Amino acid sequence: MESLHALRHRYGLLPLQTRFALHIILLVAVLFALLIPAVLLIQESAILGTARENGLRLVTIFAFSSVPALVADDFLGLRQLVNSLGREGDVHYAMLLDLDGRVLIHTRVNETGAKYQDPLTRQALAAPGPLFQETRSPRGEILYDFAAPVLILNQRRAVVRIGISIGDELRLIRRTRNTILSLGVLTLVAGLVWAHLQARRLARPIQALAHGARAVARGDLSHRITLHRQDELGQLAEAFNRMAESLQVRFDVDRELSSTLNLQTVLATLVRHARRLCEVDLAFLAYRERDAARASVAACAGASGTAIHNWIIQPGLGRAGWVLQEGRIFAPPLPAPETDPDEARVLAEEGLAALILVPIRLQQHCVGVLGVGLRQVGDFGEGTVETLERLADQAAVALANALAYREIELLNLSLEAKVGDRTRELSEANTALEASHRQLQALDRLKSEFVSSVSHELRTPLTAIRMAVDNLLDGVTGEITPILQRYLTRVKNNTDRLVRLITDLLDLSRIEAGRIELHRTAVPVAEIMQEVVESLRPMAAQKGVELSMVPVGFPLLAFADRDKLQQILINLVENAVKFTASGGRVTLRAYQKAESTKQKAEGGEQRPEGSKQKAEGGEQRPEGSRQKAEDSETIEPPRLPAAGCLLPSGEKLPSAGCLLPSVVIEVEDTGQGIPPEELRAIFEKFHQVRRDGQGKAQGTGLGLPIAKSLIELHGGQIWVESEVGRGSRFVFTLPADDARPIAELRGEAGRRP
Repeated sequence: MESLHALRHRYGLLPLQTRFALHIILLVAVLFALLIPAVLLIQESAILGTARENGLRLVTIFAFSSVPALVADDFLGLRQLVNSLGREGDVHYAMLLDLDGRVLIHTRVNETGAKYQDPLTRQALAAPGPLFQETRSPRGEILYDFAAPVLILNQRRAVVRIGISIGDELRLIRRTRNTILSLGVLTLVAGLVWAHLQARRLARPIQALAHGARAVARGDLSHRITLHRQDELGQLAEAFNRMAESLQVRFDVDRELSSTLNLQTVLATLVRHARRLCEVDLAFLAYRERDAARASVAACAGASGTAIHNWIIQPGLGRAGWVLQEGRIFAPPLPAPETDPDEARVLAEEGLAALILVPIRLQQHCVGVLGVGLRQVGDFGEGTVETLERLADQAAVALANALAYREIELLNLSLEAKVGDRTRELSEANTALEASHRQLQALDRLKSEFVSSVSHELRTPLTAIRMAVDNLLDGVTGEITPILQRYLTRVKNNTDRLVRLITDLLDLSRIEAGRIELHRTAVPVAEIMQEVVESLRPMAAQKGVELSMVPVGFPLLAFADRDKLQQILINLVENAVKFTASGGRVTLRAYQKAESTKQKAEGGEQRPEGSKQKAEGGEQRPEGSRQKAEDSETIEPPRLPAAGCLLPSGEKLPSAGCLLPSVVIEVEDTGQGIPPEELRAIFEKFHQVRRDGQGKAQGTGLGLPIAKSLIELHGGQIWVESEVGRGSRFVFTLPADDARPIAELRGEAGRRP
């Protein structure tokens, strides 16, 4: 205590300019202590944020730019892209990794082939966008490591990573910090000089003002300055005292009002402070509920009777009614005679000789009245009306808050009840949906098991029947008559048809169950097409249909399952022959798509001459088919017509419809064509196209769905373009054999569970 007293004594002995300077130094120091870290933090966040944004933008551009090279298997282009990134001053490294984390391209060649299994790479494989993390280089430099997935056809094919050094940014931050500190020191010195000069100009009378200001600044709002002067300093002291008193009142009122949202407590606090501040005998507050016409007294202070508590103020009646209706201030002298009996009774009971009434306005509407009164004849103190107006404003805010809080409580109760009801309804609905889902799953499983079981059970007796019929037709049991031979032939044909139906059902069941395995190899497309043509030519000749294929003219290999490709072609060709009348033509052709979009747009595919001539000539199509193409927002592939070209889902073929490079195979016929309304459902199970005047065609309706499923399992697509009266063309794509590295990198995107 003695040391503290001695320190305070020494401080009191300091001259005014010294103490003034100390306060300025303290103020500036506190200011810089608060502002400098904030400014440095903001500036550091801005610089590092810019670096992160630039890195995220750069890795996004890297991922986007690598798509064409990955699709084209252009590792030279990828190397050039990575090297161009590596020449950037702040890029520490750049690399491209496959889905297993193996480095395909790196700015440092010796890193090629390395495998990364760090969390950032794994996160990038699952994240929808770019990521980053902070790390350090082997030399201890702080790096930002950015990673982003490479998406092709909305599927992840690779990951790109870029490491960016932020050494320049850190040096910039250090320079900025040093600059700010230097400016702070200069400002502090300048403030010290200025304080010393100002302190010399001010005399001792200001010490009292400074002491009072420091007291108020410390929160002592009860402090008052005693300065017996009539000059400007004296007037300043009086103004300071009034300001301190006003601040104290406002602080007390705000503190009490903010401590509760209870409306009655808020109003009682207001009238209590109104009576104390205005130094009156009575203070009261009346307000009206929303959409109500009359106001009632809700709180009063200093009342001696009970009539004021039951006072109902009618708009337009008496002094208070006039204020409630007009929204204007009423001040003495009091008018006479009295026009409101209730008001006159209250004034008489309280013995009021003077009255001031102030409206309480909320959103330009008068919602209440705040009034004060004197029981002795005399004048109200200076500033009474201003004080009441200020309190009326606070009352309006308090009323709005309290009423809003009350409404919120009611709404919360109602909302909780509604949420509870809705939650119960949703829970019941969810339970029902889950039960239905389980039932559907069980039914679907039972259906597949039933189809598989029945198909197997039917195949065995059918095989025996077929063998018996073959033996009879071959004369094993002796010579048969022509009539019996005709009947046996009919039995054999229908048995073969039933066997094909069972085979299709089994294939479809295996596909839906995900039990189909693809044994992909380099398949010579022309050879498969020739085998299919030779095997189905007798069937076509029997119907009078010409079946042929356009020579490919160059080695064309597809990365596919040989048996499944043959099955696809057989289904499509049989379907084309079936719907082509005698004298018609069914043609097969194949070609490889170009490596880039620009080449495709310029006709850069490798195609046989006949196909190229047809593509250049184009076709005229009906208006309805053209309308379907115009309604689509996607872009179709080159050489395919803009009309009637639809995917099985009903959407038009996008420009990136298959993995590049890819093999395109077409089966074109000159049959009756497919009506536009049938195009969207042609690949659905058991769907059969209706022909004008002919009804549904014979068949199971499973050939096209099976072909579509097998093509999609290979990662390809199938679509059809058709025109009634001119024929149809079924087109499907498969990955080319030289696209195998890309297909492996993408994890065989076409395979579905």
